[in-house]
Amino acid sequence: MQESLKASSNSKNSHWLNIVEIVSVVGSIGGSIASVVTQQVAFASIPLSLSVTLNLLNRRQLLESMQQNNESAIAQIAEENAETQTKIETLAEQLVEVKQLNTDLGQNFKNLQDYTQNIRKEQMKIGKLVSFLREIETCEQTIRIKPSYAEAYYNMGLTHQSLGDKEAAICDYTDAIRISPSYTEAYYNRGIIRAELGDKKGAVEDLREAARLFFEQGDIANYQKARDLSKKLHELSSQSKTESTEALVVEDLFS
Repeated sequence: MQESLKASSNSKNSHWLNIVEIVSVVGSIGGSIASVVTQQVAFASIPLSLSVTLNLLNRRQLLESMQQNNESAIAQIAEENAETQTKIETLAEQLVEVKQLNTDLGQNFKNLQDYTQNIRKEQMKIGKLVSFLREIETCEQTIRIKPSYAEAYYNMGLTHQSLGDKEAAICDYTDAIRISPSYTEAYYNRGIIRAELGDKKGAVEDLREAARLFFEQGDIANYQKARDLSKKLHELSSQSKTESTEALVVEDLFS
């Protein structure tokens, strides 16, 4: 506000000095004419000196006004630069926040994808479980209608085995064998489960019987598989018995 008042005051002073300078120039011209007419040098020198003086004052005032305007412009530019710098710093901070927000959104999106994938896996597990339970229910309904249907017991054993219920699967395979003593697959699967449960003797017996039935049926591939597995289990069982016997002998020596 003060700079504006100063600029206005300087402008007014410069305006009046310009008017006085013009008047002095006119006066000097008039004085020159008068000096020629009257042949008096004083008439020409006085207005001329006044004109020069006023011209100097006017130029000085103009220079001061220009300097003040320059200073005012420089101050305004500096202020605008400071405001611009502040805006740049603010934008830089906002950019950092936006980057962090993008990072958080990316992580949240990944977490959401993982969560969705886990849900889908759980849905698949639940779907399989429901399918297994329906299969068991179907087998039970079939058994109620046809109690001597060995395949229904076998299928129910497969379902219990898939669910991890090994004891129930053994019971189902046993019922299938009871109804159909030559049910090869029931012997084989029951032997596998018995081996998993640690009943190596029962597993070897079932696998040997399965191998015999496979051979009679001409299924050489499964015969070989059942025979090799029973042989391996028999060797492991014999080795375990030997180690157990050796342990007893050593215990007797030191007792």
